[in-house]
Amino acid sequence: MGVESIVVAGRDAWLKAYAQDDGRKLGLGILDAIARGLDIDALRPPPHPGGGEAKDIEARRLAQLEAQGVHVPRVLGEGASTLLLSNLGDTFAARLRAADGDASRIDALTQAVVDAIAEAHARGAYFGQPLPRNITLDDAGRVGFIDFEEDPLEVMSLPQAQARDWLMFAFGMARYYDGRTEVLADMLSQVLQREPEVAAHANRVGRLQGFAQRIRWLGRSARHVAHSILVVHAASTLLPVLVFVAVLWDWVDDGEIELLKMLF
Repeated sequence: MGVESIVVAGRDAWLKAYAQDDGRKLGLGILDAIARGLDIDALRPPPHPGGGEAKDIEARRLAQLEAQGVHVPRVLGEGASTLLLSNLGDTFAARLRAADGDASRIDALTQAVVDAIAEAHARGAYFGQPLPRNITLDDAGRVGFIDFEEDPLEVMSLPQAQARDWLMFAFGMARYYDGRTEVLADMLSQVLQREPEVAAHANRVGRLQGFAQRIRWLGRSARHVAHSILVVHAASTLLPVLVFVAVLWDWVDDGEIELLKMLF
């Protein structure tokens, strides 16, 4: 997949090209088998198609989310395996970096995103990969969401997909709350208390707690995983699901499992 910034009618836009199948089927199949074996359906990886199929999925999901009142890019045009998308502004990740460690600014940005995810969930929406790089914030402070070339509902229920959203979000935010996990935990607890069915699905993975305890001392990446576990535990006793999320994301994103390299 490639994304190119272009200007259309004087406005910034993105031309997104969807590559053909990138050979992840074996890895995703293994991860799916693990999730099934542990009875953690909320962490089953959805299929990751390429080319025109991925483009069609993203176009469909964008239309669904827009109908649910979620701020997502508009489709300005499309080809066989490309979409021309409107620009929603800076990514959440860029805004967090610009905050340069200012806790009050980070907390304000994070609370706005947490509220936006919770509001979307209340309308029946789900995302799949709500990591800081896939969330946007414009100059007016409006939160948007991008990157939808896969659909979790192909392998799980809506409450499970929404549980996956919170777990992915907590993992992505762990590095920005290193040493302040209780602050992020408090933000998440406020919304998870309103989503009992979602919390119940995520709460089925406590069997990985021992592994989480062992990796927390193995460097920055492992510490972020361990901290994200503590955040979710404090918020709603969702314990160590984020270890598996981190491994899954590492494999899907890079084709390798760096955390397992660290362990073995």
